[in-house]
Formats: sequence, C-alpha cells, structure tokens
Amino acid sequence: MSFLTYFTTGALVPMLIKKIPAALKKIFKLQLIDKATKTRVSSKEYPQYYKIGYTFWLLCILSGGFIVFGYIAFYLPATFVNFDYGGDYWKFIALGLINMIGAWLIGGTILDMIFWSISSENFRDYIRYQCIKDGMDVDIPIQIKTLWKIGIGYYILLSPVLYLLLR
Repeated sequence: MSFLTYFTTGALVPMLIKKIPAALKKIFKLQLIDKATKTRVSSKEYPQYYKIGYTFWLLCILSGGFIVFGYIAFYLPATFVNFDYGGDYWKFIALGLINMIGAWLIGGTILDMIFWSISSENFRDYIRYQCIKDGMDVDIPIQIKTLWKIGIGYYILLSPVLYLLLR
C-alpha cells in the first residue's frame, strides 16, 4: 500500500468516528439523555469491576458477529462432501460477511436487551456514563429500538443479494 492510502485512512477514520454518532442522532431523531441524568451519572463513583462487566458486554456483542462469520464461511463449507474451495467458496465468504453485520445489529440488539434487563440500576448508570463519554448520549432503550430498525432494514435491503447468493 502506498503512503497516500495510509494518509487518507489516518485522516478520515478519526473524523468519521467522531461524526457518525452525531449523524445517527440526527437521522433517527434520537432523544438525548437529559441534563439531570447526565449530571447524576457523571457525579457517581463506580466500582472498578464495572469496567469488566462493560467490557464483557461489548465482547459478547462483537464476538457474536465473528461466530456467525466463522460458522458460515468456514464450518458450512467443511461439512459439504467433496466441496470445491476454488469454485463457490466466495459465496460462503459473502454470506458470512453479510450475516456477520446482521448478527452485530440484530444479535447485538437481543444481547443488549438481555443485559439491560438483568443489570442493576447502578450498572445501568455506568453504561449511560460510558455512552455519554463515548459521544452517543442516547439512552440504551432508545438505542435498542433504533438498532432493531436498522437491523430489519439491513436485511430487507440485502434480501435480494442473499437470495442470489443462496441460489
């Protein structure tokens, strides 16, 4: 790769990461967390083990997509008798990538709902604090509803591609 590729990637990615939450808030007209909740959440002291719980939460969501990709792209072709990796293997890779993103959206939403419902109120405040700190200061139940919309729209939009790949 050339210097230009690294330069443009290094210049654009941080800018996009900062602008994506603001764009998503504007596109989906998301209601922000109110000032009282922001002050209450940021003034609290949280135990250190909440970081482990938050990291576990994120790892579960991210690993779900990779598990789906591995299953579709590696396990399914290996189970076919006399499968030719040179011919139709690209279909499995494409299906794996499409469903990996879908698993991040739909599966991540389901995991968010489960983890949010079993969490204590103090841990929920910690999650709100982390969201505010990361720039996505929208409450989790609203994020869950929005992720459902995005995930269903994603699969509706890509259903013709999935149909062609499965033929």
